[in-house]
Amino acid sequence: MIQEISNFVDTIQQEYHTEGLKPSPGLHILIDLDETGELKANGYKSLLIDKNGKCFELTLEGELKEVEYEFDFEIREFYSQTISMNKAIDSRKKIHSSVPYVLWFKPENLEKLEESFDEYFSNCKTYAKSDDEVFIVNIENFSKERIKELIINDPKFKKVDKKNYVRVYFVIDIEKLKASNEEYLSLRLFNKDDYNVEIDGEMYGLSDFLNGANIKKLFMLHQSTKYKVNNRIPKSASLKLYQFERLLKKRKLPNIVPIFIDKEELNKEFVRIFSRDKTLSFREIIRQLFKQHEEDISNYYLINWANRQGIVINDIDYVPKFKFFLNDFTIMNIIQLPNTQERDAIKNIFDFEMTIVQKIFNNALIVKTKTNTVLFKYFDDIDAKYTTPINYQNILKYRKCFYDFIYKSKEDAINGKVFYNLLLSTIIDDIKHDEYKDNRHTKDFSIKEKLNILFSLNKNFDKLNKNFGGIDMPTKIPEFQENMRRLLNDNEYHIQTDQEFAFAAGQLIYSILKKSKSSNKSHALLEPFINKNDPTLFHDAILRGINQYKHAFEWYGEAGKGRFEKLTSEILGYECEASIKELLPIILAGYFSQSLIFEKSNKKEGE
Repeated sequence: MIQEISNFVDTIQQEYHTEGLKPSPGLHILIDLDETGELKANGYKSLLIDKNGKCFELTLEGELKEVEYEFDFEIREFYSQTISMNKAIDSRKKIHSSVPYVLWFKPENLEKLEESFDEYFSNCKTYAKSDDEVFIVNIENFSKERIKELIINDPKFKKVDKKNYVRVYFVIDIEKLKASNEEYLSLRLFNKDDYNVEIDGEMYGLSDFLNGANIKKLFMLHQSTKYKVNNRIPKSASLKLYQFERLLKKRKLPNIVPIFIDKEELNKEFVRIFSRDKTLSFREIIRQLFKQHEEDISNYYLINWANRQGIVINDIDYVPKFKFFLNDFTIMNIIQLPNTQERDAIKNIFDFEMTIVQKIFNNALIVKTKTNTVLFKYFDDIDAKYTTPINYQNILKYRKCFYDFIYKSKEDAINGKVFYNLLLSTIIDDIKHDEYKDNRHTKDFSIKEKLNILFSLNKNFDKLNKNFGGIDMPTKIPEFQENMRRLLNDNEYHIQTDQEFAFAAGQLIYSILKKSKSSNKSHALLEPFINKNDPTLFHDAILRGINQYKHAFEWYGEAGKGRFEKLTSEILGYECEASIKELLPIILAGYFSQSLIFEKSNKKEGE
C-alpha cells in the first residue's frame, strides 16, 4: 500500500501541490537585503492578509485598503512549514518555520525571538548549501539587530489577530528555498531517529504518517517481542507519504480517493478532473471516468479520509472491480402510491445510494439539507437527538454494510437477512411515530415507499426470496388483491393460504381502525395487532378491535353490505399455521394497499 501511495504521488505534477493556494491570514513581511546584509532602499514591505487571501495596506488615516500583490507568498509559505511542532527547529518553539529564509512566529512571541535565533540559525546551517552560508549569516545578523524594531514600528502589526502568524520572507530564489526545505524534510521525516538504520546506502526508519512510537504508553508496547518496531520504510517512501498527507490537508484530493495499481494515466485523470472543479465528489468523478474508462475501474485501493482536527483515515480497502451499473434494480409501485411511477429503474450504484439508502435511513445517514447540499455520514458521529432510537441503532449497525456495498462493490455486504431486518424495523418504527395531522398521516408516504423498496428489491439481496417463503412479492401482491376481490364478491370462495389470510387481515384491520374516534388516528393504532406472534392472540386482537368500534359499523351502508361480515368471518375462522411475525410484511401490505371492501363506492366518489 505504501508503494502504491508513493507511485500515486509521483503521477502528480509538482505544480499541483501549490496550485490555487492562498496565503494564510496574518501579517506577511517581505525583506530584501543587499550583499552586505543591509536593508535595500524600499526593502521592507508588509501586507495584512485576511482569511480569504485578500491583501490590505493601511491608508494614512489608518484604514485598511485592499491591494493587489505579485509576490508568491503562498508558495514560500508552503515550502517553509514544519512537519509538526514536534519537528520544530527551535526547541523553544517560538519560531515555527523550517528554513533560514523565512521566519514564522506568533505576535506574542516577538519579544522572545532573540532567545531562539542562535539555535534556529545554527540548526538551519547544518542542512544549508555552502554557497548560501554568507547569506544565512546576513539574515541571522539582520534578524538579531533589526527585525524586532521594524515590526514593532509597523502600524500593521497592531492589526494582527493574536491567533494568526507574522511571517517574514527574505528575498531569495524560490529554488534555494525549496532545496532547503527538502534538506529539512530529509532529516526529520521519520517518527524518531532512534529506529533509523541504513541499508544499501538508504536510510530506513519508522514512518511518521499517522503513526506513533507510543514509547510513553506502556500498555500499547509489545512486551514480548525482540524488535522495537515491526516495520521500517525508506526515506524516499516517507517523503511521498508526507507529500500525500499534505495533499489531503490542503484538500487537493476529495474525501474518497482511489489509487489505481499500475494505471498511471487513470490516477492522473482522476486528479485532473478534481483539479478543474474541487467541489466534485468521488461519486461525480467516477461518473466521468466511467464514460471513458469503464473497463479500467478496477484493481485499486480506496481511501476514505476526513480532517477532524487532523487527518483521520476512516477506511482503506482493496477493490478488485467496481460495479457502477446495476441490473434489475427496479422499484415497483406495489402499494400504489399516488403520483408515483409504476416502475422506476435504479440504473447505477450512486442512484441507489441517493434514492434508496437516503429513504431507508430517514435522511439521517444520507442527509439532504435545507440548502440542497448532501452529507454522507458513513463514518461521522450521528446525533441521536435528530432521529429515533431505532433509526440511530440501525445506522450504527448497518452503515458500514451499505458503504461496502456501494463503494467497494461487495455484493455480500448486504444479504437477505440484513435487508429484511433493516427495512422491517424502520417500517415498524415509522408506524410507531406516525401522527394524524391536518387530515393526513405524517409517515404514510414514507411507510409505503419502504414497503415498495422491501418487496421490489428483496430478490436482489435474497436470491431465493427466503424472507417471504420463496414468494416473489411484486407478482404475488396483485394476486392477493384479486383474490381479495373474489373473496368479497363470491360467497363460494374462501381464504386458501396463510399468505392470503395475512393480506386479508391487513385489509380488515384497516377497516376496523378507520372507525376510531381517537383524535389521533395514527398508524400507531396498528401496534396491538402486529405485536402478536401467535395467530390465536392475533384473532383475539382483531375481535377486540371489532367490539371496540362496533357502534360505528352502520357506516358500511349498501355498498359494503355483507362484505365486512364475510371478511371478518373468514379471518376469525381461518386456522393460520405460520406465525404472525413471518406474515407481518404481507399484513402490512394488506393494510397499506387500497382498501377493497368499498371499491365500487370509492370509484363513485372518485377516490
